[in-house]
Amino acid sequence: MTRRSLLWFALSLAVLAINLQDATAQLDNAIVSKRSSINSTLVSFSNNIVNKVNDYSNKFVSLRNDMSFHLKSSSETITQFLTSESISQNALLALDVLQKSSSTLQSSSSASITVSASFSSVGSCMNTKMQASVSATFSAFSTAQSQYFNIITSSSSPFLSTCRSRFSNTAQDSVNQAGDRFQDCLNDENNEQGRVSWIINNFVTLIKQNYQALGNHVRSCASLGSPSSREEVQAEINACYKGISIYVGPIYEATIAQQFTLINTMMQLEVVASNNRVKTCINQVAKTYTAMAEGIVPSLNTCLSTGQ
Repeated sequence: MTRRSLLWFALSLAVLAINLQDATAQLDNAIVSKRSSINSTLVSFSNNIVNKVNDYSNKFVSLRNDMSFHLKSSSETITQFLTSESISQNALLALDVLQKSSSTLQSSSSASITVSASFSSVGSCMNTKMQASVSATFSAFSTAQSQYFNIITSSSSPFLSTCRSRFSNTAQDSVNQAGDRFQDCLNDENNEQGRVSWIINNFVTLIKQNYQALGNHVRSCASLGSPSSREEVQAEINACYKGISIYVGPIYEATIAQQFTLINTMMQLEVVASNNRVKTCINQVAKTYTAMAEGIVPSLNTCLSTGQ
């Protein structure tokens, strides 16, 4: 090889090294950029969880306060009949129905507030899992880029130019794609959380409607007359209260208790399901793109050997 050829070869290697170093710097910048973007999405996701937990808590507090007032107001319509000889016994039984319903409201709504607060664990869990998976995946691409650099700068393959062009941006493009997929995991779960919120809202509305209906039923008995009404009217009022204690009250009590049980169970399951959905998504993205990173060098070596 002539002196001029040696100089040209050395210059080509120097230019190649500079280009490859630029590519490595671009990959590092892409990783920093994607990490920042992912962190912003994580913050947004965590804030969304906190906002939803606060919203759930406010809904159950509002349910408890509003319906406690409604039941208390309904029970006050019974007071005038407690001294009536013909009505007092069944009036007391109807009052007992309201008191039991109020007790269920207090205990069950408090339990719902406690359960809904457990959603807070989703944000912190996702943050830890996401950071670990992102670090491992991006590290795999950094390693692949370093290996690519070493192989390209030492290769004398006749296919070097083609292979260098084919794989020069693979790591950077894949990092960008992986970063987007990681963020999709959180964005998709935000949509799922919206579905859960819709279900909780419907349950709360349904429970509220049942409490209102029970209180209104009690009110309707008092609206029939007063302790000084005619005997047949008093008999109707008495029968109304008796119906509440024997038929109406137990049905509402069982229904409301079941609805609280369902919503609390659903929320407990959703906390676990939410964690699992996001972790499964993150794991899948991490495995897929780590495998892609690990496949860069074997594919490069095949290209350098066969041109394929």
